[in-house]
Amino acid sequence: MPKINPHASWLPLEAAWRDQPTERRSTLVKAVRDHMEHEIRGDLEPLMDTLTDQPIYHFWGQGENNMVIEGRDAVRAFYSGMFSTGGNQFEVVVENLMVADDHVITEGQVKQVRSGEDLCAMGVVELGGDSLKDDDLVLTCAQLVTIWPGDDDGKLIGEDIYFAESPLANAAKISHDDLPDYYVL
Repeated sequence: MPKINPHASWLPLEAAWRDQPTERRSTLVKAVRDHMEHEIRGDLEPLMDTLTDQPIYHFWGQGENNMVIEGRDAVRAFYSGMFSTGGNQFEVVVENLMVADDHVITEGQVKQVRSGEDLCAMGVVELGGDSLKDDDLVLTCAQLVTIWPGDDDGKLIGEDIYFAESPLANAAKISHDDLPDYYVL
């Protein structure tokens, strides 16, 4: 069994979107589900189709690295950069899903694999007292809450993403056998 399975991320949303009490809520949950799948699979145009004409993203809880991305071109550039480095191969383990008429909230863990080389370039040279080697694989994990506001047409206005901790706070070395077949290093 892999320790990370990005394609499982949207399955809780897949299960929930048809069971919503109103069409409006169903539309929003499906938009989040579609957005998550297209982001993780690296499908830029279908991903952008889930968003309004003027999306805005807020990333909170990263100290000095809090970030705002505003406007369609900026969001497109953000995702293009993410896809070019494989940064979209993360798993969101949705533990709680809350749905209202104007937003969806997902809460759970976000898991991602980083190479030892990437971490060393960021100044992280050891993990648990062991030196990192360039070819090491490290699974990071952090608690994450995302608020997905929606417009009147069921498009996502953006994301308000709250990290409860640094992803490196719960990092562990893994092997290639811990990755699913489709994972690209």
